Amino acid sequence: MRQRYGSRLFWVALCSSVVLAIELSFTASLAWSTFTRSGPPQAGFGVDFSVYWSAAVVALTHGPAAVFNQDLMMTVERTVRSGELFAGSSGPWLYPPTFLIFLLPLGILPLNVALTAFSFVGTTAYLCSTWGIVRRAGPLALIPVAAFPGFWLALCYGQNSLLTAAAAAAALALMPTRPILTGIFVGLLSMKPQLGLVFPLALICSRQWCSFASAAVCSVLLWGVSAVVLGGDMVPAWLHTASWFRHTWIEHNPEIWRGMPTIYATARRAGASAQLAYLLQVAVAVPACAVTAWLWRGPARYELKAAALCCCTLLVQPYLLYYDLAWLVIPIAFVGVDLCRHSARSFEWLLLVVAWAMPLQSVAARVIPGVGHWTPAVLVLLLTLIVCRHKQQTVQPDEDGISDVCDRTAHTRYTPARPVLPSGDARRSG
Repeated sequence: MRQRYGSRLFWVALCSSVVLAIELSFTASLAWSTFTRSGPPQAGFGVDFSVYWSAAVVALTHGPAAVFNQDLMMTVERTVRSGELFAGSSGPWLYPPTFLIFLLPLGILPLNVALTAFSFVGTTAYLCSTWGIVRRAGPLALIPVAAFPGFWLALCYGQNSLLTAAAAAAALALMPTRPILTGIFVGLLSMKPQLGLVFPLALICSRQWCSFASAAVCSVLLWGVSAVVLGGDMVPAWLHTASWFRHTWIEHNPEIWRGMPTIYATARRAGASAQLAYLLQVAVAVPACAVTAWLWRGPARYELKAAALCCCTLLVQPYLLYYDLAWLVIPIAFVGVDLCRHSARSFEWLLLVVAWAMPLQSVAARVIPGVGHWTPAVLVLLLTLIVCRHKQQTVQPDEDGISDVCDRTAHTRYTPARPVLPSGDARRSG
């Protein structure tokens, strides 16, 4: 069994290496054409980052509240991007002050320098945190993680998905051994708070009060510092803009649904009303949360708990864009480690490969008319797989009497690496 699964991991890594080479070549050519082009880019590497940089410039020159002035923001954005591609594609500034405060230093840098720094931090954070998850499976496991299409999609767009995914991955990698650091990384998810909603549920169900308190303190401090530095009127302005965006864009803009791999968007594209779509979203989100709570309260293996938490986080979101699927690497990594450490069947590996390819399928759904998003269904299947593996009470040992198929020491308690992450979405309409 060890040889068979070791061989399977080798072939996964080998195929991923081919994909990684293609992704590196494409990204390098895109970045080269972007940095060497004169004049405002019509499209290119880090195109969404121009919104972050514009917000930082506007906040520094006109005051933080000016980021909610759409006309002013558009004036700055037109200096760094142009063309019909962006006509009508920019909405209002949607991010909370807890994210804007991290962007302010970038506003004093030239755009290309700021983009390079932002991309470097995001890439480093992503690789360090995910290595903390997969290191027990051996160095080969890092290759499919590095080749994960969701990572390259977020990197090419210049999105903060890498930062939020890195914070979540670091929190889960450190949770068994470093509760205070775990809480700090959970608190950093305040930069995009909807992605951190399920973490308190897991911490409460597992009675990890130290991590819960640390997360609460970090979140309160981050919001407090943001209010002091940026002004107390930022939160009401952000909430007002978010409400306007939900009504105008999410509920009444069919174009944006094509880029949303969610239950809500799938229902809306199928002709459901907004109310029915929200109801269907809740009908999936509630059982997902219930399953996650059940796993975290019980004796499930930690890898399964962590994977379920991230699947649930993605399933409960009515508004999620395809570049946010950088998060999908976390449940894939944890389930992959569990498959390596314990007995696994071929269809379980196949489901993991399908999940790994979902960011590419989401791009196809975005650009090809009539193609729907498969991600919600795959997330449900992945969560079902997690439950089924938990229900398998016995683990089949291999010929050496060790269940681990990737690392002979992996039958011991889960002890993740300690990733060190530097902290830090642009709004896109589709």
